[in-house]
Amino acid sequence: MARPPGHDRPLYVRTAMSLKSRILAGHYVPGQRLPSEDELAATMRASRSTVRQALSELRDTGYVTSRRGSGSYVADPLPIEALSPQSGPVYTGFLDDLDNEAHHVRERDRVQDTLRADQWLGARLKVPVDSPLVRYRATRLRHGVPYGVATDIVPLSVAERITPEVLAAGPTIVDALTLAQSRVAESLQRLEPGVLDAADAERCGASPGDPALEITGVAYDSTHTPIDAYTLTITAGYGIGLHLTRTTLD
Repeated sequence: MARPPGHDRPLYVRTAMSLKSRILAGHYVPGQRLPSEDELAATMRASRSTVRQALSELRDTGYVTSRRGSGSYVADPLPIEALSPQSGPVYTGFLDDLDNEAHHVRERDRVQDTLRADQWLGARLKVPVDSPLVRYRATRLRHGVPYGVATDIVPLSVAERITPEVLAAGPTIVDALTLAQSRVAESLQRLEPGVLDAADAERCGASPGDPALEITGVAYDSTHTPIDAYTLTITAGYGIGLHLTRTTLD
C-alpha cells in the first residue's frame, strides 16, 4: 500500500494527487467542469500557479481536459475506472514507494489455472465475456512469515509472456509482470473487512472464519490498459502503517 504524497514530492505533484483522489472517489465525475483555478487554489490551500501546474500534470496523464474559454473538465472517459462514491475516500500514493518493501515480500505454493471472463471480470479487465484468463494464487510472505493469500487474474495475452522462467525469477506476480514487459504503472484498489475461508486459512496457518482484510483492485500498464485483477487477503495480526501529515500549500 503506497503512502500518501510526502514532502519529498514537488508541491504541484502533491496537489495533483489530492485532486486526482477526489476524481477517483467520484467527488468530481467524468465530464464535470472543475472549479476555477482560483476556487481550487482556495479549496486546496495552494497558489494559483501550483494549481495550474497540477492541472497540467493531470492533463498529461489523461485525467483532465481543457476547453478554451470554458475551463478544465474531468476526462470522459477516465484513463482507469473510478470507484463508486459509495466506496468511500480514495487515498493516493506512489507505486515506487513500495520498492523497498517489495524486497521483503515473496510468494510460495504458487498455482495457476485458466478460466473464462464473466461479466464482472470482463468489465474490470476490459475484455469480452468468455475471454480466456489465467489465474495465479499464492501464499504471500514478508520476511518469510505468511501474512495472506494473493490472487492475480490476467488476460491470456499477458499470461503468454509470463513464461516458467519469468515465474521462477519473479518473487511475486507483480514482479513477473515487470519481467514480462507489462510493468504496473497505476492501480486502484478498495479495502473491505472479510473472513478467511478454509483454503486461505490452511495456507496461512490460521483458522477458517478468522477476520481478514480484503484488498481488491485492478492494475494498469503505462497505456492505461488493465493487466491484472487482483485480490490480496491479509490475515489478522499483519499491520499496515500510514504516515499522515497536514501541509499548508503555497
